Amino acid sequence: MGPTASADHLGLILRVEPLAAHHELAGFRCGVDELDEWLDVHARTATGHGTRTYLVIDEDERVVGYFAVAPHTIDRDDLSRRSGRGSPRQIPAILLAKLALAEELHGRRLGGELLVTALRVIVGAARRAGGKFVVVDAIDGAAAAFYAHHDFEPMPENPHRLTRKLSTVAKAIGEPWP
Repeated sequence: MGPTASADHLGLILRVEPLAAHHELAGFRCGVDELDEWLDVHARTATGHGTRTYLVIDEDERVVGYFAVAPHTIDRDDLSRRSGRGSPRQIPAILLAKLALAEELHGRRLGGELLVTALRVIVGAARRAGGKFVVVDAIDGAAAAFYAHHDFEPMPENPHRLTRKLSTVAKAIGEPWP
């Protein structure tokens, strides 16, 4: 899956595209009420304030996943000494603000694929606009474990806030950097 691209995975035809006015968001259910509500109630407003939301659409035109990204900064002092070494006090980053997959698709290993798709969008944006880290704020312990499994490192003072260097991400997903 890639932005505006299609993929046939496990018999599913899925495509990823930016949130637009014609998309119906109300029926999406991922199993986490906060993420369902954010998409239905807040995603369009957030887009107007600088967040970009991308939807995973199935062959029936239903939203079956989404992710949202936004420009961000992190304070060098919030990072481990190794990660923050040599960086300015405020380090440019991109926040992976939301990542959710419909309940009926859980357990099919699509969450990792959705993360890779989101990271491709983030790396592309960072190549154009700059940035050193991807930042995620995991909604709970299970989400933090998911990101840690994908090589994100928890921040020393907040185990639900995790980071990964964009250069490392680009290499891992086979994208050029910078």
